[in-house]
Amino acid sequence: MIKRQTNLNTRIRHGAIGLALLTGATIAQANDSDRITSLEKEVQELKLRLANLEGSQATGSRPKIVASKDGWKSLENWRSVSKGMSPDAVRSVLGEPMTVRASGAFTDWSYSNQGSVTFHEEKLYGWREPR
Repeated sequence: MIKRQTNLNTRIRHGAIGLALLTGATIAQANDSDRITSLEKEVQELKLRLANLEGSQATGSRPKIVASKDGWKSLENWRSVSKGMSPDAVRSVLGEPMTVRASGAFTDWSYSNQGSVTFHEEKLYGWREPR
């Protein structure tokens, strides 16, 4: 009788452990399912943002740069200039140069941080970002 009772207790414990493991696995699977759904939503949002960014670049639009007299201090501003910009457009992004030197059709602007821009016939020809 004692042996039967021990076997019954062992079976009950094993059943309880199995039930606990099955419950834990079900909860973990539900948590994983929620996590996967959340990650899929995030991926879709990122795809949409990327498509919008690529679309804005295809049309030639650029992020708006806030003009400041010390714009030349920002590497982001230097990386926003592009060939063909007018001197006024460059000035609105980088601010006033420290020195201006003209030689024929070329004009060079230098800034305090060793950055410089070169215009050819009033259009941005090239530039050197600060170091």
